[in-house]
Amino acid sequence: MLRTSRGTLRAALAELVHEGLVERIANRGARVRVVGLEEALQVAEIRLAIEQVCITQAIARITDEEVAELRLMAAQLEARAAQQDAAGFAELTRKVFQFYVRVSDHAVGQEILEKLRDRMARHRLRLTYRPGRAQVSLPYWLDIIDAICRRDAPAAREALRRHVDNVKETMRALSVGESPLSR
Repeated sequence: MLRTSRGTLRAALAELVHEGLVERIANRGARVRVVGLEEALQVAEIRLAIEQVCITQAIARITDEEVAELRLMAAQLEARAAQQDAAGFAELTRKVFQFYVRVSDHAVGQEILEKLRDRMARHRLRLTYRPGRAQVSLPYWLDIIDAICRRDAPAAREALRRHVDNVKETMRALSVGESPLSR
């Protein structure tokens, strides 16, 4: 169907297994790996630590022009939340995240954060499209952006920690209604 060799497919599958996105099951083949709640919470903790390093470094490097750009993104986030545009809000939060990681110029941190983000896809989507999530998430994002723009690293790290704590609390709440097989 894809008109590629078996060797190429095996190599791609091996890379996905290595990334933790696919699992191989003996005598059955491969499937997308399900990340359970406990693993997702652990990923969130590790992401927080790496993101805090990136935010600290971004604050040390950010220019006045970049501050203005970040403040514009904050206004756009407010507009998306007011419009209850979950997809637009999620895309903007992604841009804010990418922005401060790019400004940090921390290539290793960026690479690790992207891999961890991919691992959390299922949980991230469940949070993103939860009714009212943009309105709940907005104050956290505005606090993070404001602290970065003020070049206040301790406040930015604390704002990010509060945001991640809220994300983890929401993931726990969402998992309560699931059956063990759906986790």
